[in-house]
Amino acid sequence: MKKRLSFVLLLSTLILLLGGCIRIKYDATIHTDQSVTLKTTYAAKEHPVARLLNMQPDWEKLSKQAEKNGYETELFSTKDDFEGMKMVKTFDRLEDMASIKDEWKTGIGGILIPPDTTYDVKKTDGFWFDKYRLDTTIDLSIDRLNIQGYQPTGQVKKLADRYIRQADIEINLHAPKAVILQNGEQIDWANYSDVSWKLYGTKANQLQLIAYVPNPTGWIITIIVLLLALGIFLYWLFHRVRRLRREQVKTVGVTLLICFVFGTITLMIAPDSSSAPPPTEQVVSAKGEITPTFLVHGLFGTERTFLPMIEHMRKSKVADDGGRCDVDLEGGVKCQAAPSTTGNPLVRIVFEDDEASIDEQEKWIAESIAAYDKAQRANFTDINLVGHSMGGLGIVNYTLRESIPYHVRKIVTLDSPIAGSDYADLGLVLAPYGTNTNSPAIRDLASKSEVIQTLTERLETWPRDVMVYSFGAKGGDFDLIRLDSSFALENYTDNIETKSYKYDHFTIHRREPVFKEIKRFLFDDSNS
Repeated sequence: MKKRLSFVLLLSTLILLLGGCIRIKYDATIHTDQSVTLKTTYAAKEHPVARLLNMQPDWEKLSKQAEKNGYETELFSTKDDFEGMKMVKTFDRLEDMASIKDEWKTGIGGILIPPDTTYDVKKTDGFWFDKYRLDTTIDLSIDRLNIQGYQPTGQVKKLADRYIRQADIEINLHAPKAVILQNGEQIDWANYSDVSWKLYGTKANQLQLIAYVPNPTGWIITIIVLLLALGIFLYWLFHRVRRLRREQVKTVGVTLLICFVFGTITLMIAPDSSSAPPPTEQVVSAKGEITPTFLVHGLFGTERTFLPMIEHMRKSKVADDGGRCDVDLEGGVKCQAAPSTTGNPLVRIVFEDDEASIDEQEKWIAESIAAYDKAQRANFTDINLVGHSMGGLGIVNYTLRESIPYHVRKIVTLDSPIAGSDYADLGLVLAPYGTNTNSPAIRDLASKSEVIQTLTERLETWPRDVMVYSFGAKGGDFDLIRLDSSFALENYTDNIETKSYKYDHFTIHRREPVFKEIKRFLFDDSNS
């Protein structure tokens, strides 16, 4: 009984520390002949939880199954320890794609996609456009997946289900300009030939796509009718002109000649702009005209942690992707800086060693900001900081430094254990079971660690002019970070907002309502 309880606690801790370890991407291109080329990518990351759940796919076997179904396949691996398979297949007709749900039952979909996933394509014939309507539901849950040899129950089942739901799913559809794609209820005419969905922390997602594909027969008939109408009009006009008086004909002719001469002279004297470069967006460059926001991930975070947030801010046109700074295992920093058109670049700081101590990460944050300052052509004096989970501790420690060459205006903490985490205490207890829960990060995150005690003392000197917004997560089957730990900065400053959501720790930084609050706090001038 004791061993069983220890196993449950061990599995719980592993899943709590896990980021998204499954990636699925569908990239479909619709052609004018109504055929479709589908490029599919499945990838999974090596992780102890995946082994416990028997979730390590046999890519060689799955590749052979996909080839039997008519796909071209390619196995691959990435630098961030993902392994997977790329598949390509062209379907003669759009409605033929409905066969995918049958292929899923024997292929990779039997592991990563529920076999009973609905996928229906209905065609409605039209005169000018044939209408194709695709309805599908993507719902990842442990009950609906075909994981051989593993049937969890109780709390372990809930935690395993949480692991499955960490999958990142991306769906992209492209079409020629002649094809109109409608995502949901209305057509986005600015991007009518490209639509995409990005699903994170996936539960039940009902997706709908409508494609309007030109019907050649209808357009040929329309062109013939228009040509006949034009011919009739020209015939009428010709006979009408013949009846005009000679003086009227002369007047019309002279007018047309004057217009022709004037237009020719205008073109000759106009400046030659054919070799001029296309207009570019204004990029701010004066001292202090940009305010970078540095985004710091937490334990087991990756370069993808803040991509949904960046995409939301970019589409809202309040900020742009300003690049990223990568910190290698030796602490070396390399930054790629992109020009900012909004004045608010969002910059990711990515740690290769995401289990390093808080002191190390604080130092790396300082070095990354300095390296970004050198790489960025536009200068800055003010900065904002955003941290998820342990990343929040890093930015708080950085803000408490005695001498910073920048002015920290605002910080956002996303379910960050400012006062430590009880689950980190549990991790120290489970270290003898062979997992790396005794890493420097876990030791520092424990509520009674020396680092947390020192931070508590340093918080007495918290700079009062720094505006703070702390978010807490209260969703799921357990509370990873207590709210009094997430909101601990309330004890040291009045210049703070706090808000809790019924999201879990692993998805709070990927939620639209949270994005909107962060957008208001960081970029609304009334909050300055």
